[in-house]
Amino acid sequence: MSKKANITVIGFPKILSSCQEVAEEYFSNAHFLYYQYIPEISGVKYISSSPDHPLGNRAKSFKRVNHDIIIVGVVTAKVMEGINENNVIPFRAGHKALIKAFIKAKHIADRAAFICPIEEKHDVSFYENLLGISIDIYYAEHLSDYRRFCVDAKQKGHSVVISGSYTFQIAKDYGLKPVFLFSDHDIFHDAYTRALETHRYNQSLEEKVAQLEIISQNSEDSVIFVNRNNHITFTNKVAEQKLQLHPGRISGKHVANVFSFISADMLDQKKNSEIIGSMNREPILVTIHPVFVGPNAVGNVLMAKKVNEIRAMDSRIRQKMRHKGFTAKYTFEDILGDSPTLQQCKKDAELYAASEAPVLIYGATGTGKELFAQAIHNSSPRKRFPFVAINCATLPAELMESELFGYVKGAFTGASSAGKQGLVDQAHLGTLFFDEVDSLSTSLQAKLLRLLQEKEFIRVGGDEVIPVDIRIIAACNKKQSEDQQKNLLRQDLFYRLSTLYLALPDLLERKSDIPLLFRHFLEEYDRALAEMIFPLPDKVISLLSGLSFQGNLRELQSIVTRFACLCDKSELNNQDYLFELIQSCCHAPVMQAETETHAHAGLVTFNGTLAESVKETEKALLYQAQENCGGSIQLMAKQLGVGRTTLWRKLKEHNIS
Repeated sequence: MSKKANITVIGFPKILSSCQEVAEEYFSNAHFLYYQYIPEISGVKYISSSPDHPLGNRAKSFKRVNHDIIIVGVVTAKVMEGINENNVIPFRAGHKALIKAFIKAKHIADRAAFICPIEEKHDVSFYENLLGISIDIYYAEHLSDYRRFCVDAKQKGHSVVISGSYTFQIAKDYGLKPVFLFSDHDIFHDAYTRALETHRYNQSLEEKVAQLEIISQNSEDSVIFVNRNNHITFTNKVAEQKLQLHPGRISGKHVANVFSFISADMLDQKKNSEIIGSMNREPILVTIHPVFVGPNAVGNVLMAKKVNEIRAMDSRIRQKMRHKGFTAKYTFEDILGDSPTLQQCKKDAELYAASEAPVLIYGATGTGKELFAQAIHNSSPRKRFPFVAINCATLPAELMESELFGYVKGAFTGASSAGKQGLVDQAHLGTLFFDEVDSLSTSLQAKLLRLLQEKEFIRVGGDEVIPVDIRIIAACNKKQSEDQQKNLLRQDLFYRLSTLYLALPDLLERKSDIPLLFRHFLEEYDRALAEMIFPLPDKVISLLSGLSFQGNLRELQSIVTRFACLCDKSELNNQDYLFELIQSCCHAPVMQAETETHAHAGLVTFNGTLAESVKETEKALLYQAQENCGGSIQLMAKQLGVGRTTLWRKLKEHNIS
């Protein structure tokens, strides 16, 4: 409920009588007009004053009384020290009141003296030309000026003085005829209206101040308010507890006396800024936020935190994020390359980021499928929420289902007594990335399709349908044809996932990017070494461009790492040395690949026992199946007629990745 308005009117008897005459009629209407903001006023008090006592007989006790709004004449307003000037409403004479007063004076004499406060500037020539009266205007700066000006006006032969209520009686004392400036009732209507609007504004301001105080007192940072003169006006409890800034000792002090590293120039910049300084021998970070009322800066809010607290907080956040691993750290800026094929992929992916539709990414190993998935997530409206990635080939179907959807208490032997939240749950509002999605079992594919279409799932062992809001991005090996892909994925799931698709180019399709990528990988390992060898000689670029790069970016990164480990920096000025070293770093995996190719072709040498020969043949068959099936575990298991678990074990025995 709004606070009632206490209005006090102070004036000389001449003006008080007019105020009281207007008040009753005005406030009966004002109650109707302003009831939304001020249900009722507490009342209007009237204090009579005189030239010798502008605040009346209660001058000593006046400042101790609760006055929300004070209406006074301009002369009286000058002596109201210690009262909030925003709560003082002076009477104002508008054009209508001036014209009425000048016409009345004209009826008495053709010339008149006009005495008014220096704060009020009037263009009397306008009224002189309009009304045909000669006006001598006097601007009073001090109370004594009013009496002096009356004497001067009389000496100059004036018989009429136009003035407010303060000068009215003085003019009479000197035998002058006073014309009362405030005879128009609109002046009092205007004063009461401004009084109610001021009260309404003050009420709103008090509420905002209370809200700000609650916010600042509940902030984890130390909050310090500084006024336009750079003096401290407020500190919250955190500042008192952590920085030992006790309000009683620092309130009113210049900010530089408390924060020696903050200068007035920093506060006058009128923009957000940060500075690290020291207090009590501890480093602290202070953020400066200017406060504006309209276009004018009225002070600053300082937010301070100890640097060791920031480090501790950063450490806790990093530990939590590492524990969950549910963040996407790459953006489109991290995808390097100027080749047209890659640029087109980036352009398409940036457009896909704005959509909520599923994305299917085709790409051979090492082409950057997850890199693109993370970049799409970080450019999407979901970027502030989790990015959860899972490789579908790493777990058997039974475990994969509980990892994806979670399980309820007692869902199976060995299940946690509290149940478990799945990755789908943890990706809520974010993105769920399925790498090697074609490795999912048929039953899991059906559940993934339901998740895509209905945005809901059921935990293992449960019966509750749980709604979820996620976007799905999937990836698979592009070496498989669309027909092969449809054989691995349910057709309905395949077409649902491939609503939006990206076909990532192999490194051989973007040979022009090889020098740029070589430099990037080398700078990650040793920036100084990169500066020494770049630009690469043409024959080195030709050498790299001639490689098959079956492992794409991963293979190039391995070559760069080997080079960085083996190079002798003192020999790098010798281009032959540089070429031969890089060539040797490239040859090792090529020769291995050639050996494996012979094995793939079945050229097995039987130089051992039968068991050894069987083992060698088994290895060759595994390599052949891997090549035929493009690395798909599911297709390899089907071709070789073994279970996926058996296949994983055999691949591990023969160190085949």
